Amino acid sequence: MGVRHLRGHGARVGALAWAGSLLSSGSRDRLILNRDVRAHEQIGYKLVGHKQEVCGLKWSPDETQLASGGNDNKLLIWAASGVSPLLRFAEHSAAVKAIAWSPHQHGLLASGGGTADRHIRFWSTATGAALNAVDTGSQVCNLVWSKNVNEIVSTHGYSQNQIVVWRYPTMAPLATLTGHTMRVLYLAISPDGQTIVTGAGDETLRFWNVFPSAKSKTGGGSSALNPARSEIR
Repeated sequence: MGVRHLRGHGARVGALAWAGSLLSSGSRDRLILNRDVRAHEQIGYKLVGHKQEVCGLKWSPDETQLASGGNDNKLLIWAASGVSPLLRFAEHSAAVKAIAWSPHQHGLLASGGGTADRHIRFWSTATGAALNAVDTGSQVCNLVWSKNVNEIVSTHGYSQNQIVVWRYPTMAPLATLTGHTMRVLYLAISPDGQTIVTGAGDETLRFWNVFPSAKSKTGGGSSALNPARSEIR
């Protein structure tokens, strides 16, 4: 039995993101709904901007900006209190599902494109500039930034199904983690920022110790990669 049922979308909901008590949801109906879960009203306000399904949502660390990615290959930036996009980025050539904000630099955003794109792209939402692009060679499914060191993890689908740890801003690959046999659709990082867990279509979860603790990090230091991992089937 659910605590509460939130209605309002006309099709499946494929993306969710929290900012305090505000819950943002993105749907195949092309809408983003923002609702304060403390309020009785079902719908707070709608964000209309994507032409196809909304498949990625992430709030900035300071909760002032929302980034949304769509099957229309667009990446849109919204102000917390606005209903029109602040910025529109159209450089991707496939769906934008993977989105990550840097916890180290204000307004620095990374996004990843699907099979026809394969790029991780970096943006400054402060200036509206495209900063860099890296061809990863395969579909980018997820991105997450380490909070302990200035590194970013990407997970991939067709054709390599790999996980890559990159040093930012050089985007030198520090490690490529393999083992999944199908695309790596899910990625989460532990609260202490040291371990990631990945889930794939091969019906496995894999845990990877990839980052140092916050106490052991040094300025400009890199991750303490640990090849040990466990699986849950």
